[in-house]
Amino acid sequence: MEKVLLVAALLAGTINTIVAQSTITIGNGTGSGTYAPIASWYESSATESIYMNSEIGVTGLITKISFDKASGSSTVSPEVKIYMKMTTTSVLSADYAIGTGFNSYVLVYDGTIPNNGNGWKEVSLDTPFAYSDTSKNLAILVVGSTCIESGRPQYRYTTTANNKLSAGYDDGTIGCGGNNPWTSASIMEPVWERPNVILGLSTLGTTDNVIAEKIVIFVKNQQLIIDSKQAAIQAVSVFDLSGKQLWSKENINTNLFSAIIDQSNQVLVVRIIDSEDNITYRKVIF
Repeated sequence: MEKVLLVAALLAGTINTIVAQSTITIGNGTGSGTYAPIASWYESSATESIYMNSEIGVTGLITKISFDKASGSSTVSPEVKIYMKMTTTSVLSADYAIGTGFNSYVLVYDGTIPNNGNGWKEVSLDTPFAYSDTSKNLAILVVGSTCIESGRPQYRYTTTANNKLSAGYDDGTIGCGGNNPWTSASIMEPVWERPNVILGLSTLGTTDNVIAEKIVIFVKNQQLIIDSKQAAIQAVSVFDLSGKQLWSKENINTNLFSAIIDQSNQVLVVRIIDSEDNITYRKVIF
């Protein structure tokens, strides 16, 4: 489920805000290797990397991630699943396994990493991830399931030997044909090739009172009603105060929208995206 980063702002009161886009680059190492974020000379591989709160620095909704491809002649796009979670973990020790704690991870992307040419390879997350607490670090787990016999992609990384910020797994069979896919119980060992990443974030921006005044929203008989006096409403999402998405609808394309929301006796947050890509958040009581 999509989560949205609003908890701290909600405690401050009503939200009438647009969303600013920003990017954060973590890692400036120029070394390259074929292990992280995935080891594509194995049928199955996984790498979990910890990016420190001090490296991120701001809260926001992570909507994109990019890895820096250094080389590789193959045009096969590796199949991956990308998971994220916030964590207090700052060191990945030997014989590390996620185990039952895997339930705390969010599957944010299930698809391929582009592999055409070199440079930063960006993917838009299927489920944006709310990095909502700058006292915690960000764990990114990439699970690969594509073996590339030759011309494997190599990605730029930053060495983190002193901090053990990455751990990896492979199925043990170099070349295609390995039959030990990664599971949360699989043992992962520290590796020093923490991949450089660019995170694309949506962060709460400056209040736009002009936009806010032109959007009227209220609840009546469990019905959410939104009246936009400016641009047509394109998408609406409803979240609880923890950031859990409860309901959403896209491709609305109307200025007056109503829907029955099956919630009661709680404060919820409504996110509205209009045809001009303005994003407005409102707090309502159901």
